Amino acid sequence: MFGMTKFGDNIEDEWFIVYVVKQITKEFPELVARIEDNDGEFLLIEAADFLPKWLDPDNSANRVFFHHGELCIIPAPRKPGAVSWLPTTPPTIPQALNIISTHPEEILASESIRAAVNRRIRGWHNKGLCQTGGVDTRCLLHLIPNIEPMNWA
Repeated sequence: MFGMTKFGDNIEDEWFIVYVVKQITKEFPELVARIEDNDGEFLLIEAADFLPKWLDPDNSANRVFFHHGELCIIPAPRKPGAVSWLPTTPPTIPQALNIISTHPEEILASESIRAAVNRRIRGWHNKGLCQTGGVDTRCLLHLIPNIEPMNWA
């Protein structure tokens, strides 16, 4: 599934979408979601003070997802080939889904990164959504089948 919304000066609308997507992946654990906006991986921008040194805009594509209601980051190997299941370049969507389904514990974002994002969305269950126009936010939901993981390589 793919969704797109436009919002104007009210950046909180974008964070409401993050809250909704997080809740959807919590309620439907077979779903994996990726969210980006005109700035790219804006979830990483929010947690910039806590990111690992290797993670930057050039290598963050297809690495940041919500799964089981938790923020996940697919790491890069410290040395090429050191971890067989980690690609040395940003993963493709099929590679990312395979990694998420086979190594969910290893890709959970650090507590400090998750806390930074959670602080932004805290309290949304009591708030509403304003409709405005302007900046694009894109959301991509992927379904992970409840079968043996496929080798997407």
